[in-house]
Amino acid sequence: MSTSDKCIPANPDISGIGVRTAIYAQNLLCFLPVILYLSDGELTVDELDGIQDQSTGMLAIAFAILITTASLAAGHHPTVSNYHAAIILDLSWMNNTSTWIWFILYVFERSKAPYKPVGATWSAWRTSL
Repeated sequence: MSTSDKCIPANPDISGIGVRTAIYAQNLLCFLPVILYLSDGELTVDELDGIQDQSTGMLAIAFAILITTASLAAGHHPTVSNYHAAIILDLSWMNNTSTWIWFILYVFERSKAPYKPVGATWSAWRTSL
C-alpha cells in the first residue's frame, strides 16, 4: 500500500484556506455590530432588529450548508468524504452559534425596566416570546 492510498483527497471547495477564512471572518465580524451597538450602553429596537436580520441570514447560510452536505453525502456514490463532511458540519455549527448573539441580546433587552420582568422559567419565556 502506497502512501498516496492513505491520504485524504484534497477538496479545496470545502477545506481550502479561502473557504475556512471566509467562514471564520464572517463569524467574527458578526460581533462587530453588537460591540458598536452596546458601546453606548443602550440597545434600541432598530439595533435589535438589525442583529436579528443578521442572525437570520447566518442561520439561513448554516442550513444551506447542512442541506448541501446531506445531498452530497446521500446515495450510493457520495461525492463528499467523511472527513470533508465533518469539516462542513463544523463550519455550519459556527454559523449556528453566531445566532445566539441575537438571542442573548434579546434576553438582555427584555430584562430591562420598561418591560414586564420575565421569570426564570422556560414556561415564562415561552409565554413572553
